[in-house]
Amino acid sequence: MTALALAPAVSACANPIKGDPIPAAGFYGSDPQPPTAPRTSEPQVPQPRRVDGIDPCTLFTPEEFARVGGAVGPPRPGTPLPSTCSYALGGGPEDAVGAGFHLPYAEVVKRQPQGAPVAVDGHSTWLYCELVDVHQTCTASTAVSQDRTLLTLLSKQGATAADTADQLFALTTSALRRLPPA
Repeated sequence: MTALALAPAVSACANPIKGDPIPAAGFYGSDPQPPTAPRTSEPQVPQPRRVDGIDPCTLFTPEEFARVGGAVGPPRPGTPLPSTCSYALGGGPEDAVGAGFHLPYAEVVKRQPQGAPVAVDGHSTWLYCELVDVHQTCTASTAVSQDRTLLTLLSKQGATAADTADQLFALTTSALRRLPPA
């Protein structure tokens, strides 16, 4: 998958999609109810994480790749954004998974107004899903400090937003837990 194919979902520069995104049930963690607090610029970061010196290409394991179609080919550092790494997946053409480090949480919220606030291990996470051609692409930006997010993404041909978000939740949880405490 080329960087251009993922750019609309990651940068939120594509046409808006009508309706409200519905996050996967797992994104609420142990709380079965969606968050009711108003959206704020201060993310919840119960355990700040260190990202300096972490190679984003190491945030997923072969077993995790296998659950979403299996990695095909080498990692692609810097794709689709600097400080990220993506992998092509088996399954549909241009299926992909990726992770890395991105903007502060508040900036992500501003850039992706159609997203939804969710939580991963108590960390504020902004979930955004978009159908691009026949690929359902979801991104999760999880606050790991006040000025950085862990960005995870999954793009699957012919998948639903709910299925893609559910698979992304598992990937995001694993990647977050691999980051050392700050």
